[in-house]
Amino acid sequence: MRRALKSEGGVLSAPSVGTWRPALALGAPVEPGTVLGHLIQAGRRVSVQAPSGVAGVVLQGTPDRRWVNGGDALFTVGEGSLAGAVFSGEAEERGDAPDHVLVVRAETDGTIYLRSEPGAPAFVTEGQEVTERATLALVEVMKTFSPVRAPGAGRVLRILVDDAASVGEGDALIWIEPA
Repeated sequence: MRRALKSEGGVLSAPSVGTWRPALALGAPVEPGTVLGHLIQAGRRVSVQAPSGVAGVVLQGTPDRRWVNGGDALFTVGEGSLAGAVFSGEAEERGDAPDHVLVVRAETDGTIYLRSEPGAPAFVTEGQEVTERATLALVEVMKTFSPVRAPGAGRVLRILVDDAASVGEGDALIWIEPA
């Protein structure tokens, strides 16, 4: 199911209640019909798209996994670039990955662990070289741990999640620059 956001003066507001899961990063281009994110309502994922007449880039947004009510601002869209863009309440802008980067995504909802156990070293660190199929992290679902593996050899550019954070299926976890 898809729903269009309400738009007024570049502010895109939630069409109804739910837990917000943005699909776009700051600075991402927006045009009519762009899927901006999802509302999780009673376990169902409802895609939310930009209404007609909206064009520009994401300048400000509501952070991931926030409860929103109908009419709450989700995004501010306007002319500009990534410079000066902020996610309310988030210190770090995560941005879109460059075209050449491999984006490692969560295959399922769960809890991600960047180390094998508390106090152990991280599986990988930013700047580290990795081989194809190297273990980058673990995702726990109902006490079952599944490895997150590198899709190819390269260098870890960015780790986008915190240890022991909740992740959703399709969430970007790690960027790898191919070798």
